[in-house]
Amino acid sequence: MGESDRGDGAGRAKLNYCDTPERARRNLPFSGAAPRRAGPVWGGLPSCTLSDATGFRSSIHGNRMRLSGIKLAGFKSFVDPTQLLLPSNLTSVVGPNGCGKSNIIDAVRWVLGESSMKNLRGADAEDVIFNGSRTRKPIGRASVELLFDNQDAQITGSYAAYSEISVRRELGRDAGSQYFLNGRKCLKRDVTDLFLGTGLGGKNQYAIIEQGMVSRMVEAKPEELRQWLEEAAGISKYKDRRRETESRIRATRENLDRLNDLRGEIDGRILALTRQAANAEKYTTLKADERRLRAELLYLRAQAVAQESAGIAQQIAAQQASQDAAVHALAAARAAREQAERALRETEAAINAEQARVYEAESARTQAQQTLAHTQALRDMQTRERDELDRRRNDTLARRDREAARHAEADQHLAALLQRLAEAEALEAEALRDLERQEFALAEAQQLWEQFSQSAEAPLAKTESERVRVQALDRARVQAEARLKRLTDEAATLDIHALVQALAGADQEAETLAATLADGRAQLGSMESQLSTLRDERRQHEQTLHDARQHLQGIKGQQASLETLQAAALRNDEAALKQWWAECGVQDAPKLAERIEVDAGWEPAVEHVLHAVLSAPVGLDARACQPAAQGPERGAVIMVDRTEAGVSVRPDDTALAAHVRGPSALGDWLRDIEAVADLAALIARQSQLAAGQSCITPDGIWAGRDWVRYPQRGQGQSGVIERRRQLKALVKARSDVEATVADLDTTLGALAARIQALEAQRRSVAQATDQAQSRHAQKLAQQQSLKVRLEQTQQRAARLAQERQETQQQFNEAEAELADTRTGLVALEAQSQALRQARGEHQQALAKARDGVQRSRASHHARAQQAQRLAVERAGAESTLAALLSSQQALAEQLRHLDAQVSALGAQAQQWTEPLAVQAAAVTAAEAALAERRDALRGKRGVAEAAERQLHGSQVDLQQAEQRRERENEALQALQLKAENCRTRGEALDAQLAESGFSREQLAANIAADLTPTACEDQLAGVIRRIERLGAINLAAIQELEEAQTRAHYLEAQHADLSGALETLEAAMQKIDGDTKALFRDTFDRVNTVFRDRFPKLFGGGEATLELIGDDLLNAGVRVMARPPGKRNATIQLLSGGEKAMTAVALLLGLFELNPAPFCLMDEVDAPLDDANVSRFCEVVREMSQNVQFIIITHNKITMELAHQLHGVTMQEPGVSRLVSVDVDQAVALTEVGEGDST
Repeated sequence: MGESDRGDGAGRAKLNYCDTPERARRNLPFSGAAPRRAGPVWGGLPSCTLSDATGFRSSIHGNRMRLSGIKLAGFKSFVDPTQLLLPSNLTSVVGPNGCGKSNIIDAVRWVLGESSMKNLRGADAEDVIFNGSRTRKPIGRASVELLFDNQDAQITGSYAAYSEISVRRELGRDAGSQYFLNGRKCLKRDVTDLFLGTGLGGKNQYAIIEQGMVSRMVEAKPEELRQWLEEAAGISKYKDRRRETESRIRATRENLDRLNDLRGEIDGRILALTRQAANAEKYTTLKADERRLRAELLYLRAQAVAQESAGIAQQIAAQQASQDAAVHALAAARAAREQAERALRETEAAINAEQARVYEAESARTQAQQTLAHTQALRDMQTRERDELDRRRNDTLARRDREAARHAEADQHLAALLQRLAEAEALEAEALRDLERQEFALAEAQQLWEQFSQSAEAPLAKTESERVRVQALDRARVQAEARLKRLTDEAATLDIHALVQALAGADQEAETLAATLADGRAQLGSMESQLSTLRDERRQHEQTLHDARQHLQGIKGQQASLETLQAAALRNDEAALKQWWAECGVQDAPKLAERIEVDAGWEPAVEHVLHAVLSAPVGLDARACQPAAQGPERGAVIMVDRTEAGVSVRPDDTALAAHVRGPSALGDWLRDIEAVADLAALIARQSQLAAGQSCITPDGIWAGRDWVRYPQRGQGQSGVIERRRQLKALVKARSDVEATVADLDTTLGALAARIQALEAQRRSVAQATDQAQSRHAQKLAQQQSLKVRLEQTQQRAARLAQERQETQQQFNEAEAELADTRTGLVALEAQSQALRQARGEHQQALAKARDGVQRSRASHHARAQQAQRLAVERAGAESTLAALLSSQQALAEQLRHLDAQVSALGAQAQQWTEPLAVQAAAVTAAEAALAERRDALRGKRGVAEAAERQLHGSQVDLQQAEQRRERENEALQALQLKAENCRTRGEALDAQLAESGFSREQLAANIAADLTPTACEDQLAGVIRRIERLGAINLAAIQELEEAQTRAHYLEAQHADLSGALETLEAAMQKIDGDTKALFRDTFDRVNTVFRDRFPKLFGGGEATLELIGDDLLNAGVRVMARPPGKRNATIQLLSGGEKAMTAVALLLGLFELNPAPFCLMDEVDAPLDDANVSRFCEVVREMSQNVQFIIITHNKITMELAHQLHGVTMQEPGVSRLVSVDVDQAVALTEVGEGDST
């Protein structure tokens, strides 16, 4: 939504549960108490209620505001600023196809708020901006402006004073769409509302008639066609407001549901808060007991931990001695193990040397065995190769014998194939000669058949045509007879006399009901006026009460916040400090911050000096100030006010004490501090100060002779004095506002009672009036229905008589023509019979010739295939014989090669006997040396096993000693850990005890001597269970309960207001529906009358009417019925394109006569019309141009002649449209002047 039309919903009231219903009621579109919506509309009439539409329609023949010009810049092909001037009521725009004429239509639709790019022949919003051409670059902005002449002040409202009204829309590539009215930026909704109900507003614009729109209009669905009538009647804008009213009703009902939910929640919360307030006191008492018992339990646990720590210290000393003995035993075991390890290492070195010699012997044996095995493997491989060569030689010999046998068989088969091939070729030649003879006979028969067909075709075709004509004439005669009977039956059912009597009775009843309805409306108007006055008064009081309550809530919140900050600053929430003050007897004494008064502007300075003592209580007993041995942990101050005079100062004193009034003790702090005006005075005075003197500025900068101290900007005590001053002012303001709220509640109660009584009386009268109005509307509808039925019945009777006469004439003509046609058909049937017999003989001869040709072709084809198959077999046999010969030669060569290889391998086998014997002897010697080395190794390993057993024994002794040492060490660490645990527990218990606010001395003095930790835990658990049984505790339950009760009363009042608003909205909806039905009925009848009159003028005869589809006038569809002269079509879809176009033009012009738009823009609507229809169309347009301004885009010369001004659109530069304008009247005048001069 990059356009301004995203603000269409601006200004609409949305009611929720926190809004006042009266504020929502002020935005209702229709109700007795709601003001009418102001704003400029066409025709000089205010757009308020449906009842005003009658006055609007009555002025359609007066002067209308005109479109004086259209300005385009950068829009599609109009890249240069272009102005289309429209000085007269008949203007034509002409030009070749594709030059940009329809872009003018798109521009007008676009500036009036069209956002669908499909309707603007584009895909994206920026497609309306000139996108460049071959010679021009794209531009960044498009603008279209409509100029209206308002010199006669035809538009009212805020624009009545303007002689010209301009509507402009702009779109940039880097910005959204913007709308302007007379140069002032506005919303799309403002432009739409301006034209709503004029034929130019909404989706159903009938003032802009585009290509194809006329046929779509008459073929539209009944619901779609109804929307055109609603736009003409001005109902569309009220339907928008009806939708707004429905939306508000839904919102109000949703708000009522939310209010009911909130009231249920508030009631439940009040019950819960009542219980919580009762439990809060119990919770406070139990919490104090819990804190005391927790402190006693901590004290008892700390004593137990101290006793446990003493016992653990004795156990640690005994365990230390046991650990020392275990360390000595471990050192002896380690020395014995080291000696055993040295002996084992020496033995292992000797074993390793002997093992190396064994490895050398094994390596030598393995090498000899590998050499012997390699030699044997080579001998075995040569033996296997010789055996394989013998097998391959035998296989080759057998294959050679088989190939020789196959060669002989192939020679015999080839000889037989050559003989069979010669015989097949002779038979194929004979079959070819027979085929040529049969084809010649077929050609002769085909020629004879064609000659006969040409001579017999015309008589046979004429016979068939006459037969079809006889059947058609017979069907037409039967249909005419049936239609004549149906028309006679229908005429007998029409009862015009009964309809005339019923209409007279309905007229009399309608007049009586109209008088009753007028009396009721007058009484309702008086009551509505009184209610409006009372509601306005109540609304003002409610707004005042709402503002007062909000102000009161703000005061309460601010007061609570300041009191919380003040209590924290004065240390009122420190339990230990409060207890110490009680011991000193000053727990109820006022704080210093509450006893002093400071001159305006000096608060920061006084707070900087006294920030540590502002929370000090000021007592009257001097004994409270006697120093004690120990004060609170965080320190504290106590003051005594010894004199009523307060701080004593001289009149000319410059000390800070001169700006303070309070207890006399303040003089000790403030008398030696000099007050200076600003920082410059402080700097000048600092060097003159004596020892112990200081000076301070109003903003708190404090300096002595050798020091300066600045205030801490965020410290907790800052602002205490100022907060006290603010709290006093808030208390007074709260009292005043509470009194005002009470007075307003009383006044509103009285007003509500008066309004309720008057509304009850008004509802009674409104109900009676609505019933009378409903009966009157029903009677009017019945009256109108009877009128229409009577008129339709009379028209239908006349049509039936005419149709019956025409049908009788058609029936007589069909019978005469049928008799003549049947006589001629008899002679043609006899001639056709002879021709059919001759055709059968020719067809038989032609079929016989075709059968002979087919048989000859089949025989020749079979013999040709046989010869071809034998030729293929011969080629295959020759190829097989050549392959066998080549294979025999290869096998002979292979046998020679194998014989040579077998001889060579036999000679090599004798060379392996001697090397094998030598290598076997070497293997035997290596095995003997290996056995000798292994015996020596076994002896060394026996010595090593003895050393290992000795080492194992020493390791066992060492492990036992280490385990003993570890056990002793672990026991010592466990005792030390227990001691550390006791110390940590003791410290933690001491810290918790210090945080509990109870001292050890206090607990030791008050705790029972026989109280154990277990018993104390049981008591604490009992208190905790009692607290848990109380559940969640809300300590602020009392205050929350009061707030919830106030909230419940407020929601109750709002529920009553919303219920009243809902009744008002529903009454408004009923009024809209009633007025809409009446206005639509009246509009439909008037458009129907104009449509019936215009249609014969455009067609030169015929009839047309509009019909309602459905009984509900709020949703009934509209159907078009049209019959041009001489046609009896059942639906409008049966008409031609030109007839549909003319029908749509008649309907559109009827809409214009009912509610003329500021202008009518037509885009080639005359394209499907012939010259005669175009002429009649132009005559109607010329007649209507007295009251309506027409801009017509056309290619038709007749339509061009109609115009007073011609605007030509050209595109000499590709992609760029330009405008050339001609005033036809001026051109004709100049021509006449030129002709006069020449004569």
